[in-house]
Amino acid sequence: MTNDTDNAKLLEKEMDGEDVLTADLQSEEPENDNDEIRPTDIVFDCPHCGHNLAIDYRGAGLQINCVACGRPALVPIPDGMKIDDLDLSPGELLTQLFQTRRMMLKNEQRIAELEETLASVKIRRTELEKARMTTLHRCAELVGMCQSGLKLQGDMANTLNRMIALIAEEQQR
Repeated sequence: MTNDTDNAKLLEKEMDGEDVLTADLQSEEPENDNDEIRPTDIVFDCPHCGHNLAIDYRGAGLQINCVACGRPALVPIPDGMKIDDLDLSPGELLTQLFQTRRMMLKNEQRIAELEETLASVKIRRTELEKARMTTLHRCAELVGMCQSGLKLQGDMANTLNRMIALIAEEQQR
């Protein structure tokens, strides 16, 4: 049976096979590891905005930024826990490092996808804004035409009324 120090040395020797190691680690980690609160997590409220926060127990004593207000919040240390209890073995640290690298790569890929989506949304927004402006100008033209038509209709009504009046005068003579 090997201990964590032996595992760390073994992992250090196999740094060239990092892809194989991360694949093994990936199968051990649940997909939505960050989405659920575990019994070991520290749950506390932001001292500034009162937003409910949860963090892994290894975050005890750290200062983090609140996801709601963005201000720094100190993660409380649970009663009976000492910071020394959080020391990890070299093997655990190396495993955590590989997991962090893998998550960083996933997040970088997600950022790239979101940036592409944002760029296409901006292009579509520009196209829609141009179409909107064209529609507004066309509506303004149509309003002008309608106003001209109404004016002509009024002029025609006045002319017809004068003609009827003249015909009526002629008939009376």
